[in-house]
Amino acid sequence: MKIGLINIALQLYKLNKFKNLNNVIDLGSKELRVSYSQLVYAFKQANINFDKKNFNILKKFPKGKRISTKFFWKELGTKNHFCLDINKEQNSLYHDLNYPLKNNKLLNKFDLVTDFGNNEHIFNIGEAYKTMYQICKKNGFMWIFQSVYNGNGFYNFDQSFFEGLAAANQMSIVHSCYLVHTNEYEQFVIPCNKDLLNTFDLAKVNNISISYIFRKTNNKNFKYYYQYNLKNKNEVFNLNFINSSIASEKIYIPLKKINEMKKQAKKGDKASINYLRAINVNFN
Repeated sequence: MKIGLINIALQLYKLNKFKNLNNVIDLGSKELRVSYSQLVYAFKQANINFDKKNFNILKKFPKGKRISTKFFWKELGTKNHFCLDINKEQNSLYHDLNYPLKNNKLLNKFDLVTDFGNNEHIFNIGEAYKTMYQICKKNGFMWIFQSVYNGNGFYNFDQSFFEGLAAANQMSIVHSCYLVHTNEYEQFVIPCNKDLLNTFDLAKVNNISISYIFRKTNNKNFKYYYQYNLKNKNEVFNLNFINSSIASEKIYIPLKKINEMKKQAKKGDKASINYLRAINVNFN
């Protein structure tokens, strides 16, 4: 967990999104990868008091031992922190994410489930995200942080993966962004906009990642998604924004019909044209 993710977590805490995270679980045994001075500055900027002595080991960062993310989450009020892994580090609970979850005690248990660069190392990635969804409780959060460019796992991710995951499972999107890494430990948060991303000179960045935070709105069975919703061509998802006093969330709901899309495509609407072409529907 590096400085960019820490700043996002503190921002959502200040917005009261992350105020009641009693039970948190990391997929993978995760550590804080941030300097002591960076962490102190981040807490200071968020105007949050924290127990500095718990983080003294970070004064030697990047050398020396590293500490679990549980120390960070406890500063935000988390009572119980767990991690799921096969390496038994950080007192992790054993589970191979390539396979279905067998421990029913974990189902619908956690207020926050994180994938901070873990699931791209799982070959059966669909099963991994199904498990992530299953152990998150209703109204809990799923936070996925993955590589877009120059990652070190099996997969790099596109924005459409996250949007499709939300649409298929009726999850609201609480926060999304790209994180540009200028070196191994520096992260800069930018809006989740592909046009903006395409302006970057990739030769000058270490790597680029993407972060999505979802709110699970129901306990229905996990659903897989086809890009452009090819399993149900007549159901077209549009973005609907949920406005509140603390932040806006977005959720996919089916609004448009194919005939409406054809009419808009004839008028030159690019989104409608791209969608209809993807599902091989003639609109001329």
